[in-house]
Amino acid sequence: MSKPILRILKGPSPTQEGTSQAVTAGLSSVFSAASNAADLFPHDIEGLLQVLHFRNQIAKAASRRSRWFGGRIFNKFSGEDSDYIPISGTHLRQTLSIVNIDIPDFIVASGKYLLRLDISEEAAKALSEKRGL
Repeated sequence: MSKPILRILKGPSPTQEGTSQAVTAGLSSVFSAASNAADLFPHDIEGLLQVLHFRNQIAKAASRRSRWFGGRIFNKFSGEDSDYIPISGTHLRQTLSIVNIDIPDFIVASGKYLLRLDISEEAAKALSEKRGL
């Protein structure tokens, strides 16, 4: 049986928002806010290609590490996966549209997802060809 194309890490819900606001008293660090803002806005071809390439390389490194016991422990604690890349809802929508996969309605910009590595690599290849590399 093949693995699903994507997994949901975090999707918005009223209870999650209320809890995070209560814990942080409505304040968040400047870096966290900037990081969240960067994930909400779509990238151009070059920017999305960089995001996909970087995350694909991390997944490939996790795959190499998973061949030995210490590497599997490192992957477990770092949260790196050899089969999936982490991606925001906005970038997931862009990536799926590049590889002509229908975008599910439940994908939202502020959500966090895992995209299967082969789909991400296919999108990166298509972006590279579109860019002329």
